Amino acid sequence: MPKFWDKVLTFLGFVEETEEEEIIEDYPPGRPQSVRKGPVLNLQSAGSRNMRLVLAKPKEFAEAQNIVMHIKNKKPVLVNLEETPKEEARRIVDFISGATYAVDGNMQKVSQQIFLFAPAQVEVSAEVRKELHERGVATALDE
Repeated sequence: MPKFWDKVLTFLGFVEETEEEEIIEDYPPGRPQSVRKGPVLNLQSAGSRNMRLVLAKPKEFAEAQNIVMHIKNKKPVLVNLEETPKEEARRIVDFISGATYAVDGNMQKVSQQIFLFAPAQVEVSAEVRKELHERGVATALDE
């Protein structure tokens, strides 16, 4: 109610209307702040940071949700679809790649039927791909 009476008294001329001053402060131009998404881990340093690569060989689409849970928990997943029926494999890759995209992760095709899905906090380098090939995980790397 006090605002109502202030308005009435101001209208009748008993109180002078005060204008609120807008305070504008000039700040010196600074450098723009960068956006950080978190630390970037290299899989090659897995031993020092306890980073583990999850290997998955899904046989049916129902197993894709478990794979996505690993990605959501910031673990990279190597998905081997060599023994999965073609249509199931396509659905699995579509589902996992969509979920990986949703968490700002990335997907790399290691071979014809092997894919590496990594969350945003994990950087996959060419050395990792080479190491996977040397260990025999990627049997058909250049197909």
